[in-house]
Amino acid sequence: MSQLLFNITLIQFLADHRNIILAKFFLIASFVGDVNGYILVTTLIYVMWNKRLAIRLSVLLLLTMSLNHVLKIIIMNPRPFISEGTFLQKWAVSAESAKELAMEYSTPSGHAMAASAFYPYLYAFVKNRYIRVVAVLAIILIGLSRPYLGVHYLEDILLGWAIGLSVALVAIKYSEQISTVWNKLSNWQQVGIVVVASATIFLFTMVINGWRIDGQTRAFLSYAGFLTGIVIARPLELRTVNFDPRSSNAVAKILRYILSVAMVILTLLLLNKAFGAIADKFSMLGYLLQYVRYTVAGIVSIYLAPLVFTKIRLAKTKPIGVD
Repeated sequence: MSQLLFNITLIQFLADHRNIILAKFFLIASFVGDVNGYILVTTLIYVMWNKRLAIRLSVLLLLTMSLNHVLKIIIMNPRPFISEGTFLQKWAVSAESAKELAMEYSTPSGHAMAASAFYPYLYAFVKNRYIRVVAVLAIILIGLSRPYLGVHYLEDILLGWAIGLSVALVAIKYSEQISTVWNKLSNWQQVGIVVVASATIFLFTMVINGWRIDGQTRAFLSYAGFLTGIVIARPLELRTVNFDPRSSNAVAKILRYILSVAMVILTLLLLNKAFGAIADKFSMLGYLLQYVRYTVAGIVSIYLAPLVFTKIRLAKTKPIGVD
């Protein structure tokens, strides 16, 4: 598909008048709206405050990012400055990030979609005014960071906000009904649905992408894999650990948060290194291993980390079956 007639003049203006301090500020905002940023936020909620809310936020985020992946593959709009071949000079991101982003389409913005789904849901279920202010600011700053850094058109952001907010409103209204239906299924049925859906979407987008083995379809496997890990680990944690996120003092909460994040990051790094020695990341086997890598990370985050920090008494447990 040819490049959409979006406002490149604005993005060019921002690139020509970029401020170093603002660029660094928006790089931080962009990180908060990236996968690693959401791992930090959802893990904090999960181990220190509310497990159910953290799980629902994670699932909503991963489903939204999967939808974003499908839309990008269908629309196939290149990012700003890709067609001109000047993106390495015009984007205010690292060279490594630029090479990865250059392999992905632009429309709609994944950062904007994810933020406008994740944070409105958090806003709806948290009554604290300060957290609500942070949620609103996160939506705005994460979205605006992308055009400022040069990697998205403003139209990508506006479309991402509209779709993400629509997803959030549906989730807010129907989350209890969806949860009731989902919990009636056995864990094997739940896992089967997620795996089959992941494979179907992956193959569908591969077909749309002309069966090309490139970066377009790789990001989706991270979302699908982590979602699979959550679906596997959540019932297991409730049946065998069932830690209380509000238990223990502030020091213990901070320590288990650090431990959980460290375990997830270490898992991703070690598996990346191990799987990289087995297969090229853009081969079919490499794609499968990417899915497995994030599935394992999801299990570590939701089940293994709580198992460890309850064993070393950084958290108390609740009776099995009490959520």
